[in-house]
Amino acid sequence: MNDLTQQTNVYVFGHSDAELQRLIDQSRFLGDLTEQVLRQAGLGPGMRVLDIGCGAGDVSFLAASLVGATGSVLGIDKSPEAVALARKRAVQAGLSNVQFEVADVADYRLTEPVDASVGRAILMYLPDPAGVLRGLAEQLRPGGLLVFQEMNLSTTRSVPEAPLYTACTQWGRETVRRAGFEIDMGSKLYPTFRRAGLPGPQMLLSARVEAGPDSAGYEYVVQTVRSLLPMMERFGVVSAEVVGIDTLAARLRDEVVTMEGIIQLPALIGAWARMPSPMPKSAWDGADGG
Repeated sequence: MNDLTQQTNVYVFGHSDAELQRLIDQSRFLGDLTEQVLRQAGLGPGMRVLDIGCGAGDVSFLAASLVGATGSVLGIDKSPEAVALARKRAVQAGLSNVQFEVADVADYRLTEPVDASVGRAILMYLPDPAGVLRGLAEQLRPGGLLVFQEMNLSTTRSVPEAPLYTACTQWGRETVRRAGFEIDMGSKLYPTFRRAGLPGPQMLLSARVEAGPDSAGYEYVVQTVRSLLPMMERFGVVSAEVVGIDTLAARLRDEVVTMEGIIQLPALIGAWARMPSPMPKSAWDGADGG
């Protein structure tokens, strides 16, 4: 088991078509919570924004709606499949102020500085999140913003306790943990910003609380479990037979509704900081195209 607990350097959810659709559905489900953080942080008209780990493009699209036609957004992701889908969706939506590139944030360098760098549920998968933030800060204009929103997977609960929901959340947490990633990156954002040499960020916690027969929360949970299931089996967390993925949503809904209970989904913690103006001497000295 010990060899499986070492970081895999592979995105634990994979990059299948089903996973890309999960990301789109997740963004619809959580989009208002992310928009609140971006607005409160200060994203606004005319800003140039970098979105790291953009996936299928939803946070980029959200940022684009805030910066408007006079602003622009560049989304980057390591997955060519995700970037291809994000580009297709931007064309379908008629968005001319959003572009996407295949790139790894660990070594990506902009040709000119931006007003803000943003990301959602990305730092938890990086081996050196403080180093990434430090590098992004060096590529901001004076007074620029860093805005990140990360999950705390350990904050899930149900009232009264719904055993099946508890099992689903435990399977997910343990799989992410065994893959070597941070399960509670949200509450580690403050020290991560500080280790990067950045100002202590302002922070905001929010979460979806779901109940009743018509909630989309059950399908949200099941989509997550479905994408994680191959890794769950690889790491010996739970078998597909025990999960019963095809009936999981119905069983989960029936359990919660019968109990007249609620499920609290993982908390999202947003953190943002504005860089000092002017910034110290940075990577722009001698940068290509700078």
